Amino acid sequence: MYIKHIDISGFRGINRLALSLKSNSVLIGENAWGKTSLLDALSLLAPSDTLYQFTQNDFHFPPGDSAAKHRNLQIIFTYCQDNISAELPKRYVSFEKLWVPQENDRAHIYLSLEAELDELGNCQTKRSFLDINGEKISDVKTDFLMGELIRFHPILRLRDARFINKLSPGAFSGYESLNQQALKQQLTILTERLAREPQSLSNQELKDGLGAMQQLLEHYLSGSGIGFKPFYTSPINDRQAWQSLDAINTVISQSSSRTVRMVLLGLMITLIEAKNNVRLDMDASPILVIEDPEKGLHPVNLAIAWGFFNQLPLQRITLTNSGDLLTLTPIKYIHRLIRESTKVTAYKIKSEKFATDELRRIGFHIRMNRATSLFARAWLLVEGETEVWLLTELTRLCGYNLEAEGIKIIEYAQCGLKPLIKFAQQLGIEWHVLTDGDEAGKRYSQTALSFAPKHDEARRLTTLPAFDMEHFMYRSGFMHVYKRVAQLPESPHLSARKIIDKAIHRSSKPDLAIEVALEAERLGIESIPLIIRKVFARIVGEARGRAE
Repeated sequence: MYIKHIDISGFRGINRLALSLKSNSVLIGENAWGKTSLLDALSLLAPSDTLYQFTQNDFHFPPGDSAAKHRNLQIIFTYCQDNISAELPKRYVSFEKLWVPQENDRAHIYLSLEAELDELGNCQTKRSFLDINGEKISDVKTDFLMGELIRFHPILRLRDARFINKLSPGAFSGYESLNQQALKQQLTILTERLAREPQSLSNQELKDGLGAMQQLLEHYLSGSGIGFKPFYTSPINDRQAWQSLDAINTVISQSSSRTVRMVLLGLMITLIEAKNNVRLDMDASPILVIEDPEKGLHPVNLAIAWGFFNQLPLQRITLTNSGDLLTLTPIKYIHRLIRESTKVTAYKIKSEKFATDELRRIGFHIRMNRATSLFARAWLLVEGETEVWLLTELTRLCGYNLEAEGIKIIEYAQCGLKPLIKFAQQLGIEWHVLTDGDEAGKRYSQTALSFAPKHDEARRLTTLPAFDMEHFMYRSGFMHVYKRVAQLPESPHLSARKIIDKAIHRSSKPDLAIEVALEAERLGIESIPLIIRKVFARIVGEARGRAE
């Protein structure tokens, strides 16, 4: 079972948020979109000896206006079966009255946490399970069943050990933490399982790799003040340990055995329990909330750590600001969260709206080569490399800082314009297209206009009044630059096309673009064509509008 959806209304920094989750969900977004509040909402399902009671500090209010504090809050967690099955798994027999059948889908459980704030500041917490109509299911032991949900699927918040400090020594009494002897048995099991694989690892590689797992979890659970008890005493080389963990990842990823993955999960739980603060049920299948996993890790070690988590047969909810991590994440798992005027909106890709080839090209063009563009507020889509080099320099001369404004200039000729626009729209990224005036440019213009209503055309499209960018800049006061680079006399009897071709032949398109930009810097901002300056003003306005 996993959390399929979370609805938040009026909780702390979130006015409203509806977020659908997968087995692996990676969330990105700017500061102040409510990341901490979302983590706190999920942490309500962390293991604890008592269920959480809301206080008046949990109610949302508009920034700077505490007097307008909301009087009601609600958080609804939607749990979903792992597999479509007519029979209820034996471990969930106590949830029999809670299952809500779904047509053509797995059965769901709806857990609602609510609170009301009266005029005197008193807060009343309400817990309930809901039916298909959103009505409270009566005649069930709500608090006991909520505790059972947490027992089977506790939230473990990595990189933020605050939830650990809240636990009492008697949490989940009756489900004793694994001791060091059990830990050794787990290591033996893992070694035996891996030894059965054709590409079995040496005992030293396993030992070092497991040591790296321990270091990794120590890294993400730092802050509780209690360190792991080492399960071996021989020295370990960090680099060798990470390499061994990478080898373990490779072996397990190539195995079709779920048993091996379950052993790895048991190992991870064992290592967490070795901190002597968390006691988990023997049958627990935790939900990992991983906060900023890139902090403190070299990109190579981040890739290995991410590979380790990918082997675990459990749900993961990751919040990151790392482009390196996004390159390791399939597009369908990426969620982009944006704070809007009355709510936080979660954007994600609808794979069915893209052809397979479009997803492949986007995956290579954006996720693999330009992952940081997924964090941008706006994209300026241009045809090729020349425009990227030239416009990047010209925006600087106009006083704009693209990185600070949240703007990325992206060429579309290789990937295709249509999938990039669809991709930007589905992720809530503003966009503007700059096209040439040739036949290909006209086709691109039609593509861009197909995504923009009639009244919105100027906001989405600019067409150069020339064959291409080189001809446009040639006619806009930079003829002498092209002639100089082409090494031609001042007044040759050659057409503009031949002069430009000779300049490109003697240099290159990127180098030629830089020469033009350097000349524009010498001549001043007024030398930059007005149409280009308008494009800059428009895309910066879009980015700032998204930020506000």
